[in-house]
Amino acid sequence: ITACCVGTALVIESLDRRKIALTMATILGSIGCFLSMKYELKEAISAGDTMPSLVAVLDTNFWLSTHVTSVTLGYSAGLLAAAIAHVWVIGKILGLRKNDKEFYKSITRMVYGTICFGLFFSIVGTILGGIWANYSWGRFWGWDPKENGALMICLAELIILHARMSGLVRERGFHLLVLVNGIIVAFSWWGVNLLNVGLHSYGFTDGIQKMLNWFYGVEGALIALCLLMGWIHSRTVSNSSGKTPREK
Repeated sequence: ITACCVGTALVIESLDRRKIALTMATILGSIGCFLSMKYELKEAISAGDTMPSLVAVLDTNFWLSTHVTSVTLGYSAGLLAAAIAHVWVIGKILGLRKNDKEFYKSITRMVYGTICFGLFFSIVGTILGGIWANYSWGRFWGWDPKENGALMICLAELIILHARMSGLVRERGFHLLVLVNGIIVAFSWWGVNLLNVGLHSYGFTDGIQKMLNWFYGVEGALIALCLLMGWIHSRTVSNSSGKTPREK
């Protein structure tokens, strides 16, 4: 996951050269390493084995190299897009580089392209997963929680792109929707594993529920704050434009 995020960010940096994606690659790489030490390595040490046996359905090189790779690329891109969108949202909240419109437009282009990249691989990975499920379990789709999570991600990213292309949302709304998509990706990737139901009931990570709850709370607060500041700004602009010269 971390490698996919960092690799994609470095590709974006090679195209944009604004050091934004490079900074996010450094931050996400560091966070990924610390989280892996906190959860995966700790769990492996407590279990006494860093390479446990694969679940039988996962013991296939072809589907692991196609479905899993595609899904990992798609979901990682969704998280990367949300991470880059934080630069736009926090910059607007703090009033950073107010007059540098090109800076914020470049962030929007990066996030938009990353969402397109993530949507492509998420759809491909979901379809390949359905084919794999048909071979393994005798049905293409069974409304399993993990399958529903994959569908949620694809639908969320389709909604984001259509809303942006049709003009239903502007830059602020677009980036906030991308943050919501980041929450959906986190829930669909890790949260549904904690439900302990369905044929995808594996891949548990001890102690991750608390971290997910913190993530949901912080993201929700950030979205609410950005919405509030956007509303205040729009009210201020409308009130000032509605005044007569004498009132001004």
